[in-house]
Amino acid sequence: MSSENVNADEAVVLPASFVQELLWLMDRASPGSSAYNVPRTRRLVGPLNVDALRHAFDALIDRHEILRTTYAFHDDHPVQVIHAPRPVDFTFTDLRDRAQQSRMPEAERIARAQATKPFDLAKDQIMRVSVVQLADDDHVLHLDSHHIAFDGWSRDVLFRELSALYREYAGGASAALPALLIQYADYAIWEREHLSGARLEKLLGYWREQLGDAEFVLELPTDLPRPSVPGVGGVTDKVTLSPELYAGIKALGRQHEATVYMTLLAAYTTVLHRYTGQPDVLVGSPIAGRSRQETEGLIGYFANTIVQRARFAADPAFAELLAQVRESALGAYDHQEIPFEKLVLELQGGQQLSYSPLFQVVFTMLGGGEDAGPAMIGEAEVQPFGSDDGVTKFDLTLFMTERDGALTLTLRARSDLYSDVSVRRMLGHIRTVLEAAVANPSTRVSEISLLTAAERADIDRVNDTAVDLGAPSTIDQLFIEQAARVPDRTAVASDDRSIPYAEVDARSSQLANRLRALGVKEDSPVVITLDRSAEVVVAILGVLKAGGAYVPVLPEIPQARAEQQIAECGARVVITTSLHEARVPADLTIVRLDTDAKEIALEDVVAPAIDANPDRLAYVLFTSGSTGVPKGVAVTHRNVVHYARAVSRVLGGGRGFEALDGWQFGMVSTLGADLGNTSLFPSLFSGGCLHILSGDVTTDPTRFAEQLAKHPLHALKITPNHLKALVGGLNGAELARVLPSKWIVLGGEALSWEFAQRLVDAGGPRVLNHYGPTETTVGVSTFEVTSASVRESRNAGAQTVPIGRPLANTKLHVLDGHRQPTPIGVPGELYISGHGVTRGYLMRDDLTAERFVDLGNDERAYRSGDRVRRLPDGAIEFLGRADDQVKIRGYRVELSEIEHVLVEHPGVAQAVALVRPDLVAYVVPKTVADYAKAH
Repeated sequence: MSSENVNADEAVVLPASFVQELLWLMDRASPGSSAYNVPRTRRLVGPLNVDALRHAFDALIDRHEILRTTYAFHDDHPVQVIHAPRPVDFTFTDLRDRAQQSRMPEAERIARAQATKPFDLAKDQIMRVSVVQLADDDHVLHLDSHHIAFDGWSRDVLFRELSALYREYAGGASAALPALLIQYADYAIWEREHLSGARLEKLLGYWREQLGDAEFVLELPTDLPRPSVPGVGGVTDKVTLSPELYAGIKALGRQHEATVYMTLLAAYTTVLHRYTGQPDVLVGSPIAGRSRQETEGLIGYFANTIVQRARFAADPAFAELLAQVRESALGAYDHQEIPFEKLVLELQGGQQLSYSPLFQVVFTMLGGGEDAGPAMIGEAEVQPFGSDDGVTKFDLTLFMTERDGALTLTLRARSDLYSDVSVRRMLGHIRTVLEAAVANPSTRVSEISLLTAAERADIDRVNDTAVDLGAPSTIDQLFIEQAARVPDRTAVASDDRSIPYAEVDARSSQLANRLRALGVKEDSPVVITLDRSAEVVVAILGVLKAGGAYVPVLPEIPQARAEQQIAECGARVVITTSLHEARVPADLTIVRLDTDAKEIALEDVVAPAIDANPDRLAYVLFTSGSTGVPKGVAVTHRNVVHYARAVSRVLGGGRGFEALDGWQFGMVSTLGADLGNTSLFPSLFSGGCLHILSGDVTTDPTRFAEQLAKHPLHALKITPNHLKALVGGLNGAELARVLPSKWIVLGGEALSWEFAQRLVDAGGPRVLNHYGPTETTVGVSTFEVTSASVRESRNAGAQTVPIGRPLANTKLHVLDGHRQPTPIGVPGELYISGHGVTRGYLMRDDLTAERFVDLGNDERAYRSGDRVRRLPDGAIEFLGRADDQVKIRGYRVELSEIEHVLVEHPGVAQAVALVRPDLVAYVVPKTVADYAKAH
């Protein structure tokens, strides 16, 4: 439909092309979005006739129907509504009366405002022009159009014809533009007629086979939370590869009959795979889509996009991946005729149109046309203007440019997802992969390190934690030293009862002698089943002085689970009281601290002579097991002493136990979790006083406040949610009054920014976020929460308070599924090595071998199962679990263990446990009768 066929008084309604249909649908899905605007801003330096420029644009609108087309919905389909010629939407702003220094910022502001102003496709002219005059011979030209009428090729057509028309209207020779053989609407009609029936089905069949089982969302890690409505701002960086690397890339391509483009695509998808861990990566690549001569001089959206799939499930060598990418690219080009928009509607329908369909990353090759010299509009030279970041609707777009014998890579990312630093880092990873591939193309993708030398050095610096914390020792030795130094000082207090160091020392030695008489030897497990009280500390030290390892089995847990834990550890002796002795299996020896107290008091107050071996077992702590059987973590004296020294160094400002001399520590947790060990051992090793708070106090905000008012603390370790429940709505001075004076240490679960900020704002103690699995002895990292650290980490995109940096003599490794280090910001599993790594699981060699692994160079590490990522400052952020383990009030719970127990019930066929946010379980009865019984 040519322009002369358009009635000046009536609009012409014609079918939309496939791309126009999809863009119209996407505009309807996100009304008011400027994601598909196509802005172009150029500086015109030289004499310019603004009126002639305006007339030239009017002539372009007269010449190209697509520039005077709006869109409507007719017969269940979007259609083109072609209008009679009308003047261009043209604005002119003269800034010559402004101060010189303010002109350019104002011109940039106008350009940004125009670029982000959405089009109403139903009524707006599809191209806007603004001219800003900076000086007599200095102007800024901004063109803005919508992708529904414009592609990259159209830009070149427009500037070429604009230049010719301008010369004519400025008084020069006739533009003499060749007549257009067709209009865009003619192409749209042909496209719909040509791509139908058997031909369309054949093309669709190829793409269904290639992409039908693919995952269309690439879960890329981002610096910032992904917004529900995507932004369009872009951040861009570029790198020119060295001549040597460029030559190597070309040689690698020739060796495998692949182009430079294909080799770069293989490297790009390798980085994306390693960032996400996904076995398939889909990348979009734009093509001109103008295969017919009639379309070459048209403005309109002809550009098509092919989708290329890289498969990593078999962990290919890079050479194998390159061959696969080559085959995918050639196949895609052979079947490029089908419009991408038709493919989207076929494979995804309309359900995901709120974000980029099929793929979220793009790779494209730019030509070298920029070398042709500066374009001219009349006597004015066309120059770049402002930043080239532009707008982008994709998460990532990689551009490659071969020019002047050099290869340049430009990476553009959405600025609402990524920082400029991250974009620069990604380019570095692409280059690193290319260097590895050129050096050895037979290297498997999983074995290629993404990290640059500088990134490796940064990780090594963070993990350079080697410190001499003192000679090896045991828990009982360190306590005995304090008992000798401060015998009359209170060691432990609970329920208004205080026991001095000398008494704890004597009584624990007497208990140790009794235990030795009952057969307790080095590494013998001894169960402790006691309520929270000062007697717990006497029992622990008594077991350790006897050479045994204490095993806490809480009085409040179900009888069956208590018996299960006792059986698992193989204990023959249980320390308890007459209140709980009925829970002890009949074949075990019982030591009652109440009714047997007189007999125990007859024992020698000097501890038995045993081997002071720091590698003796200190305690066994049971955690949830996925098979329904709890697993006991075996922790040595060396592990405990190291932890106590390392965390005391943090609490004491780098000095250690001596800095904590006389501190009052609070312990709110039971022995069933090692949360309380942060208070227990540093207190006993520094001559401090350990306040063991009863259950009544730790569950009542009023009594908790009264307790701390009566017995002020210097330090307290507690879970965030527990503390929230105790401090209620307190803020400011009220909150500070019920907190310790030196440190509040939070651990056992994720710490939210809101609660952390609330504690900081109270102006009370310093706030420490503390992290560590039981398998690595209480804790391995800390992060002090301050206003500055909160601001820095939140700016880096951290969703919760980071778990921080490693303690002394500890290394934290963030590794992917192939145990390769992940870059900053990229999730991985946390592996922990160092002096806190325990023996493993008691009498569970299979589980120990699975979770405690060798990282090489005899570096033994624990696989935590925690998903984390490194932040730019080296701190680590906890993201979640790689399995279904959860934390409930600081206790680790395997949901599969709960499910395992439920399905053992004879009436239960299936069960699932969830946290929503409370722990809930759903069961499927085996029969209707079973269901009735359950209700």
